[in-house]
Amino acid sequence: LSEQNKCLPCNCKGHADYCEDITGVCIDCKDHSTGDFCEMCEDGYMLAPSLDGRHTCKPCACPLSVPSNNFAVHCDRGSAILRCKCQEGYAGHFCERCAPGYYGNPMAIGNSCKRCDCNGNSDPNLIFNECHNVTGHCQHCWGNTAGANCERCAPGYYGDAISAKDCRECDCESGHCDMHTGECLPEAAVVNLCCDECIWHLIGDLRLSNKTLDQLRVSVLNISTGAAANDRLKYYNYTAHRLQVQYIYFSCLPVCFLFSRDLRKSDANGFVQRAISAANVYNNIVKYLDDANVTSLTTLNLSLRADDGIFTQWHLLQFPHVCIMFKSLSSCLSVRFAVDNLNVLVPELLDKLKVVEEKKPVNNVTTNILRIRELIAQARSVARKVQVSMKFDGQSSVEVHPHTNLEDLKTVTSISLFIRVDPDKDPIEDRFILYLGDRNGRKDYMGLAIKNDNLVYVYNLGGEDVEIPLGSKPVSQWPPVFNYIKVERLGRHGKLFLTVPSQSSTDEQKFIQKGEALGSDSLFDIDPKDIVFFVGGVPADVRLPPPLSLAPFVGCIELASLNNDVISLYNFKETHKMDVVASTPCPRYKLAFSQSRITSYLFDGTGYALINNIERRGKFGVVTRFDIAVRTVANDGVLFLMVNADKFFLLELKNGFLRLMYDFGFSSGPILMESNVPKLQINDARYHEVSVIYHQSKKVILLVDKSHVKSMENQKTTLPFSDIYIGGAPSDILKSRPELSSVVGLRGCVKGFQFQKKDFNLLEEPGTIGISSGCPEESFMSHKAYFSGESYLGSTAKISPFSTFEGGFNFRTLQPGGLMFYHNEGSNEFTISLDNGAVVLNARGTKVKSHKKQYNDGRNHFLVASINNQKYSLVVDDKDKQEKKRPQSAATSSSGPNLKTFYFGGSPHSSFKNFTGCISYAYINRQDRDIEPEDFQRYTEKVQTSLQDCPVERPPAALLSKYRENTSRPKQSQSRKVSRDMPSLPLGLMGLKSDDEEPSEADVTPCYLSSSPRATRQAYHYGGTANSRQQYTESHFSLSLKTQSSFGLIFYVSDEQEDNFMALFLAHGKLIYTFNVADQRVKIKSHEKYNDGKWHDVIFIRDGNMGRLIIDGLTVLEDRAQGSNLSWHVSSPLYVGGVPPGRALKNIQRNSAYSFTGCVKNLQLDGQWLSSTAETFGVTPCFEGISEEGTYFSEEGGYVILDDTFKLGLRFELVVEVRPRVASGVLLHVHTSEKDYLTMYMHQGTVMVLVNNGVREFFTQVSPQQGLCTGSWHKITVIRDASVVQLDVDSEVNHVVGPLSPSSADITSPVFIGGAPDPFLPERIPTRKAYVGCMRNLTINKSQVSLSKAALVSGAVSVGSCPAA
Repeated sequence: LSEQNKCLPCNCKGHADYCEDITGVCIDCKDHSTGDFCEMCEDGYMLAPSLDGRHTCKPCACPLSVPSNNFAVHCDRGSAILRCKCQEGYAGHFCERCAPGYYGNPMAIGNSCKRCDCNGNSDPNLIFNECHNVTGHCQHCWGNTAGANCERCAPGYYGDAISAKDCRECDCESGHCDMHTGECLPEAAVVNLCCDECIWHLIGDLRLSNKTLDQLRVSVLNISTGAAANDRLKYYNYTAHRLQVQYIYFSCLPVCFLFSRDLRKSDANGFVQRAISAANVYNNIVKYLDDANVTSLTTLNLSLRADDGIFTQWHLLQFPHVCIMFKSLSSCLSVRFAVDNLNVLVPELLDKLKVVEEKKPVNNVTTNILRIRELIAQARSVARKVQVSMKFDGQSSVEVHPHTNLEDLKTVTSISLFIRVDPDKDPIEDRFILYLGDRNGRKDYMGLAIKNDNLVYVYNLGGEDVEIPLGSKPVSQWPPVFNYIKVERLGRHGKLFLTVPSQSSTDEQKFIQKGEALGSDSLFDIDPKDIVFFVGGVPADVRLPPPLSLAPFVGCIELASLNNDVISLYNFKETHKMDVVASTPCPRYKLAFSQSRITSYLFDGTGYALINNIERRGKFGVVTRFDIAVRTVANDGVLFLMVNADKFFLLELKNGFLRLMYDFGFSSGPILMESNVPKLQINDARYHEVSVIYHQSKKVILLVDKSHVKSMENQKTTLPFSDIYIGGAPSDILKSRPELSSVVGLRGCVKGFQFQKKDFNLLEEPGTIGISSGCPEESFMSHKAYFSGESYLGSTAKISPFSTFEGGFNFRTLQPGGLMFYHNEGSNEFTISLDNGAVVLNARGTKVKSHKKQYNDGRNHFLVASINNQKYSLVVDDKDKQEKKRPQSAATSSSGPNLKTFYFGGSPHSSFKNFTGCISYAYINRQDRDIEPEDFQRYTEKVQTSLQDCPVERPPAALLSKYRENTSRPKQSQSRKVSRDMPSLPLGLMGLKSDDEEPSEADVTPCYLSSSPRATRQAYHYGGTANSRQQYTESHFSLSLKTQSSFGLIFYVSDEQEDNFMALFLAHGKLIYTFNVADQRVKIKSHEKYNDGKWHDVIFIRDGNMGRLIIDGLTVLEDRAQGSNLSWHVSSPLYVGGVPPGRALKNIQRNSAYSFTGCVKNLQLDGQWLSSTAETFGVTPCFEGISEEGTYFSEEGGYVILDDTFKLGLRFELVVEVRPRVASGVLLHVHTSEKDYLTMYMHQGTVMVLVNNGVREFFTQVSPQQGLCTGSWHKITVIRDASVVQLDVDSEVNHVVGPLSPSSADITSPVFIGGAPDPFLPERIPTRKAYVGCMRNLTINKSQVSLSKAALVSGAVSVGSCPAA
């Protein structure tokens, strides 16, 4: 308030939102500003002008002005010189080096100074050079120690260098001994740091690992309580320490050293069994790697003379991490291995082995490598099912793999877990529990926390945060045991469940709280590239949304499921400050909750139980009996299987019915027992006891629920088996006989398995892999249904659709029409349907129709239909929102919420065509229960509906045959076939398959070449065209650079007239950084060349009239302009990798003003990652490995527009060679008008040319005999002569004669190569995706087309080079 009593705006420099009414003193200054009017900066920050004229507080450039590399306690600028007061451990005018006793490189972004760690074994008199100031390697170890950290005894000495510090001289004639035990050795132990030759010793290491794993597995089983367990724990730690010293570059999280008394108690069967399972998996991997390498080496020896090139390829196997991993494998059963090392390093080894396999094909190599891949998948499955908690201390956190299909998470998301807190030991405070969402906390998310002594479920779907607190049971009143928690979101509706086990009886306390998001958004919109799943806390670089920005959790957490899939904390990506040795997991009584009181095992279709030597518990006799209790809703799955060479015994489910087949070497072949007797159908979600009795070695009797069903007799033969598989079997077993090849794993629960009335604990069997304990009810619910066009589901509920209604569901179809939901009351109908591709809500004749009309594209879509007193509303995919005002005639309902019948997928009463496709995760607002996913399994009417599978790729056979009648394929030899123009559309346009659907692994054979060639993460390749570039809307960069170019522009920013500018470019291989200060120029040039093809970190800073160029954190170059610090203004955008044509020539020498050829990564502004690219021109990921000539179209999408000297009119001949990495994509498109175009595309292995000449569409197609996805080059020729179009693919020819067009004329139209903007493409084309792969030798009318001179290269297209593998 001024003296004139006028209200003046707060003078807070834009750094505060409020100020005091009378004084104007600013309240809560932000952006590191301080002072009454936010006119100063906090310590560690200094004033700097910004582009908008206001001052900002930037981190002190001590040495760099980024938060991660600002090591000043305080800084100020005296005249033009910056003065820094450094933190402890830093030295120099700008804190640019480490102080004595510290090491690191403060000039490299993200690096810092750390105290030297020599384990107290360095000379105290040499403190000023205790360790190397950059590497940290100790320089003067004493006390007979050695190593980078003085961590081991020196050669010729043994003992404990770290704790006891008692390194003593070896008492051996050879002078060499084991550095820990003193045991004499014939020669010195070699610490092989580089491992260059280790591949030649790999087989020996694997054999040793195999032997050690066997020993450890026996040891695990023998662990008991008390002193023995402690001794055993010490032994494992000692073994680990030895291996860590011997293989210095390898570090393993010590999960493997958890076999202590406390852990055994905390997990009666689970974790120890998981360790055994892990050992078993690694054991198998070792065996098959051994076999594969033996065969490969044999092949190598035989072929060295014939093909010297193989030696070079084999030499590629010599990289240290794989060698070290397998040597360390011999002592570690860590589940971390299954996720981290087996997931990354072993595939690398397999890729190298593949080179040998391809050079000299050997069947055994191929078989073993495929088996290794399967075993690695098993190892991952083991990690997912470790049912053990982790203890969080208020500083630790775990990042978990969210392995569930992320598409499913959009509609429904549920997470269940067990939590234990101890209010008496740790007072309840506001704490974070978990977070699932975007890494930067910006987009949709969900999480769990403790706030104000309540458990709180938080989620956001793009609008306001939804918080659901559970006030009925404060956390401080929880008993100090594991409590079961589940959070669930269906559309915008959320629920929080808490189950507290009783300490005195079998009764449990159950609590529930509901909430819902405001608005109409219902989908959890997440980017698979950015999704993170953190439990217990988050690292410092992860930003949480405000409702979850709380202190980390204190207590124990065990994950249970994510969207009903078993998930474990031990399936982690990373842990942070998690010491599982010091903080042993809390014990959890597995049978504390009523749903898990009966011992049962969950099979998910991937794992199995293996009982070796089954006669150890009972002998085969006159009567031999097997009993198994099974609960499932699956149609197919193996119950148990015994195999011995060519003999087998199989009991399985086939189409829901029990089926028994066996062959004990009978002369007549296998005996089959199958029938559609109702007693044999057991997939009804209830437990059934199935018994198989082998009587007097000649008769098989099958009992179901203790009732005799069927008997079969055979030649008298003793059972020739010793092992039995339950619920599944390894692929090599199933492939051993053709009768077993179609067997699939069981999805369901097994309550018990008995042999000769003796029980087996399947989790304790050493051969068991990939099953878990418990049998959650969710496993037997069906939330998905597939409708064939003649099917429907019916049920009843208390609903009032014409009065108040809300319902939603996912749908997916390729058909333009179909009834999805139906209810009627007399002549009044309520329907939700597809009509010509649009979604239509119809209530008593009032229709609400979606704006979009292409919802029959084979993708998942989610709709919500609602009715209230004011309006009818329809929302599809959160974006297509339509509504109508409710008619006055419909103001009152004809009836109340009585029990009424409704249908999904069709109806027996409606005249509208039934739906063909999938409906999933449906809900309706029933009056008698909360909103929850509909369980189709409980519906009373199920007509020709599949509740097990929701096919993604292939429609039902009936649909296929309908189209095949009128569809002919070209002959698979050189042929010429003429077909008159047909009114029908090509196969791909008939709705058979759409490439926008998610491919099913079972149905789709992937291309030989990956659609994602190996590339450096977050690195981009520029060049190929003179103006390849990315444009950003921010300024000031640091980046990493890799190039072999001598000239080229890397970075450029300027004002509109280019009077003020800043640039980084290459000239003669040297880096040049330049900018202007008024009419002067600062120009800094590196002394060395950096076009060596290696990565270099580059930081360029403008600080007033001074510039600094820092290369690799070691080379620092400076220059300044004369005069005062003048203001300097530039405007967006920033250009990376190049500039638009004609730009930068004013300020940069001509040969450097065009795009450089090379890669850039780690783009940062003041230490913040930059990813908001405004536009991209000719930029692709930075691919690794060898390249070849051509133009590469990356999977990120892009296209090329030819210059107008090339035209495709009524007559032309076009030839091109392609090497695709996907089965479908647009190759070429010419667009004159909406009804005049030519499109050439691939569709699931077929090349098609679709033409519209203004009269109608006509097409021709060729399906090459060898396919398109083989990794080979394919030559395509298209010849057009008015209405005749001929297509030639690898000399297989087809052509079509279309209708004559009287108005046809040659018009110059843009020619798109590799893709086209969506609006230009024909509406009903089956694939709109851009082509992915390489393209070369494009000619039009015999003239070579140079894509480097194209009119436009848009998106991720690399002109000039393609990744070769």
